[in-house]
Amino acid sequence: MKKFLPFLTLINFCVVASALGQAKRIQINSSAKSQPISIYKTDVSDRNTSINRNLGINYPHQLKTPQIASGVIENSIGLTQYDLQTNGSISNRLIKHNDGTISATWTMIPPAGASSSRGTGYNYFNGTTWAPAPAARIEPTYRTGFTNIVVTSSGREMAIANSSTAPGMLITSRTQKGIGLWAEDAIVLGAAANDSWSKAISGGANGETVHALWNANINGANGQYSSVYYSRSIDGGVTWPILRQVLPELDSTHYRGFGGDSYSIDTHGDTVVFVIGSFTTDLVLMRSTDNGNTWNAKVIQPFFKALYNDAKDSFPDLNGDSKSDFMQGPSGDAHVMIDNLGMTHVWWSNVLMSDSSAADLVEFFPNKIDGLLYWNDGFMIGQAPDTIAYAMDGLNGNGILDIPLSGIGGSNGMGNYRGSITQMPSAGVDANNYIYVTYQSFCDDCDTTAFNLGHKHVYLIRSLDQGISWLTPVDIDETLDALNQENVFACVAKKVDPTCIHVIFQRDAQPGILNQSGGGNTPSEIVYACVDPMIIGINKVKEFKSSNFLSQNTPNPAEGKTTINYNVAANASVVSFTVTDVLGKVVYTENKGTVNAGAYSVVLDTEAMNSGVYFYTLTVNNQKETKKMLVK
Repeated sequence: MKKFLPFLTLINFCVVASALGQAKRIQINSSAKSQPISIYKTDVSDRNTSINRNLGINYPHQLKTPQIASGVIENSIGLTQYDLQTNGSISNRLIKHNDGTISATWTMIPPAGASSSRGTGYNYFNGTTWAPAPAARIEPTYRTGFTNIVVTSSGREMAIANSSTAPGMLITSRTQKGIGLWAEDAIVLGAAANDSWSKAISGGANGETVHALWNANINGANGQYSSVYYSRSIDGGVTWPILRQVLPELDSTHYRGFGGDSYSIDTHGDTVVFVIGSFTTDLVLMRSTDNGNTWNAKVIQPFFKALYNDAKDSFPDLNGDSKSDFMQGPSGDAHVMIDNLGMTHVWWSNVLMSDSSAADLVEFFPNKIDGLLYWNDGFMIGQAPDTIAYAMDGLNGNGILDIPLSGIGGSNGMGNYRGSITQMPSAGVDANNYIYVTYQSFCDDCDTTAFNLGHKHVYLIRSLDQGISWLTPVDIDETLDALNQENVFACVAKKVDPTCIHVIFQRDAQPGILNQSGGGNTPSEIVYACVDPMIIGINKVKEFKSSNFLSQNTPNPAEGKTTINYNVAANASVVSFTVTDVLGKVVYTENKGTVNAGAYSVVLDTEAMNSGVYFYTLTVNNQKETKKMLVK
């Protein structure tokens, strides 16, 4: 049976997988399809941090025409009949090694294979060529899914995945990467039948520690509907002295449980971090600086109510319209990365939900909001996350997303991957500490006629200043049939080379997740792409003719004068501009009065400002947009 979030149920064709008999459920309201939903204010004043307000898809976004990749080299490295690679966050499935070799994994059913043949697909680049596409999983005996690849400093290579036949978590390993027979160990990780959806990575000062997370996937264990376990080995995965531990900061006194795959993990020497959160929970960053011995927690995005219980609780009516408000929560796709300087970065998407009464289940509405959210260690307490990417306008430049009103097997006119339109980030970093992020989002130029359903594509974005600003994204699919293809589940190797960002993703023609049982369905292709970093952000011209737009100040950090561009969408707009410090004190304000549609700029003199972080806000009529700037 295919694994999925423990609190979701299969409703018609909108949900991509079934639950394993858990009591906690969330529904998709079919009446929400193809209908505009306004997003009301979420009151989180008692939970320390404000939530970013994303626009509904019926409104114009800050749209820009994506670049077409011209520096991408592709290799087809595998096929899979099974087309669900994660229920939430992207697993660590791609490693670029220091010797120029690459290990790549994915969950696969071989073409025309039965469901019982599901397991870890694996391919290896020896520095010159990729091996032929695998005909079978690496596991000799057991059926597995939702895999990770881990390689220690000694070269031991292992896949950690859940198994329905082992049962529980399974390690399949060999002593050297790229060569030798794989051996299974079904006992060392506890052999607990319901354990599912692992995330794993190597770390530690000597590179021989293996850190792993997975979901208990059983209602009632540890006083939660679905606990998340932390486990650790310090001898390359041979023994696990810390096994299936519920960290105190995530136990039943703080959270009722978490969804499967709703966590991501990374390391930098003895520092290990993971981010976790799903639907009606906070988004939490866990950090250890002693290789997993002790931990502390930081809430990045709070949910409006702690220990939310949809059997007892409901969403409030904050706007006074006598209706329960729509609320946002983390969709479960958060990704975390520590850069070369030790700064932690987190990306995620939110999902739109409603819960009108305690008697109802929480309902969620995939693809009804948009925006890739971003946070790092440099953000101040109470500072809202940045929104760094949206779905982008197509070549027709009409200022809207041309989303079909209905379609086969989708939700709101495109394939349902549960979160927002823009989602499932994965990140890497190069020697210059430049940061690269892939994500999947609606392709406005793609052909929707075959399925009356929009495709999603994989985009790459980068930052040259540790996340202060982000360059124009690029669609990495440059194949001749790109506009008829769905590209999803992208994973970036953390190590980015000077001339190559290493990415794997899944490609097929039909939007959404439909093939999970094996048999005669058309298989999906697993694609490796080497992307030239220089193609990202070549076109820095930003035109937002259909909506108000506020640019990042240039230069940033500012020293003396800095320029801020903005666009006003409509004639007879009342415009003002304000700058505040981190305490909210206004340090500069300018009332522009009534202006017509067009492009404008503000030249701000920061000479008299103290060094530090400031926020500038453009107000056009009743709409506001705020960005962060640094002053030297």
